[in-house]
Amino acid sequence: MKYKFLHILSLILIFSLLANSQLKEILVLNEGSYDYNSGRILVPVTVGIFDIAANAYQQVNIIDNARFASDIIIDQSNYWVAADQSILKFDLLSHQLLASMNLVGVRKLAIFNDLLIVTRGEYLKKLDAYVQIYNKNSFKLLFEIPSIDLPYTTESIIIKDSYAYIAVNNGFDFGNEVGKIVKLNLNLMQIESIVDLGIDGKNPENLMIKDNLLLSLNNKNFTGSSVSLYNLESAGIETYNLTNVNSLCGTSVLAGESVIYQEINKTEVGKFNITDKQSGVFKDLGRSFYGMNFDPTSKLLCAGETDFKTTGRVHIYDEQFNEKYLFDAGVAPGYFAFVDASLLASRNLQALEFEISPNPVVNKISIICKEAIVESQVLDFYGKLLLESNQKSLELELLQPGVYVLCVKSRDQIGYKRFVKRSN
Repeated sequence: MKYKFLHILSLILIFSLLANSQLKEILVLNEGSYDYNSGRILVPVTVGIFDIAANAYQQVNIIDNARFASDIIIDQSNYWVAADQSILKFDLLSHQLLASMNLVGVRKLAIFNDLLIVTRGEYLKKLDAYVQIYNKNSFKLLFEIPSIDLPYTTESIIIKDSYAYIAVNNGFDFGNEVGKIVKLNLNLMQIESIVDLGIDGKNPENLMIKDNLLLSLNNKNFTGSSVSLYNLESAGIETYNLTNVNSLCGTSVLAGESVIYQEINKTEVGKFNITDKQSGVFKDLGRSFYGMNFDPTSKLLCAGETDFKTTGRVHIYDEQFNEKYLFDAGVAPGYFAFVDASLLASRNLQALEFEISPNPVVNKISIICKEAIVESQVLDFYGKLLLESNQKSLELELLQPGVYVLCVKSRDQIGYKRFVKRSN
């Protein structure tokens, strides 16, 4: 009897763990459309979400005044977006904007504990630093590599243990591409080493990691592409040119034991096998992709296609490129982030509907809500907690004039609203 009980308990635990590790949603970052001749944003940058179970997509955010976007990542119960000259932090459940900062040339983002690692690059513009580290809560600058020490634009970031590996490509200075990887010790906030990938490893675009092997997809000088393998234990480097790739790779991703890639404006998908170091055409899918990402848990691969003006579609494949889902998204869906059910299970909250009055406010704000309030919090625009209460009104005399976020929680709901504090 005891054995049977333990067996049943084990099965319950296993199924519980499996349920909590299921892919629930996919965040889609759509770059929109920008006319560089007129300087007009034709279609804004947007964020959408695809619900796997419902097989449904909806737009959840519009990011104004951004010519393009370059990254979306998930950190705990939030997601972060790099969009043109801004970094934005959103709540994963409500999709409310929690914090933002302006930063010219932001490219890619990574988070390690309370650190926000940023790479930068801007066409025809010199920046003071191309690698920076901020406190993710206060946006205080904690570390940077001055451009006098690293005068090249940077791109992809991989975090492994307590190190950040950063691709240095100088990709905005056509004809002067470089191929380096910076290894940053995040505990000591210092450069550990700078690895040169060699002449065939120039212009690293995408870093990927498989156990202790760091892989880099390199565009060289835009007349071919290669994959570099950097062994993190031995520090050895091997670089292999991709077969029959004549220009640059538009997109790439690590899926299982292979790097999947596609040459820009081509319809064939190529594969580089990590074990035998061979590359070649894997499948012709009859379409060109703008961006890809792979979820190792569900083993699903997202790929976006677009005409860059009016349409965008997302194809979701298994590892053999059998199509599982297809849906219309925004213009230029290029970046994807995978939302595991466990990220939301700990919160298990629904969006709370409420109003605040008055807004703008001088000294006292009231919360109009049908639900009983468990907690209300006032946050600054960087997400820092300033006030908290369990009442439906808050005294705000001590706050300086400015823009704040009010977070209201009931027993199983949460909501966010912005308000303006005026001077007396």
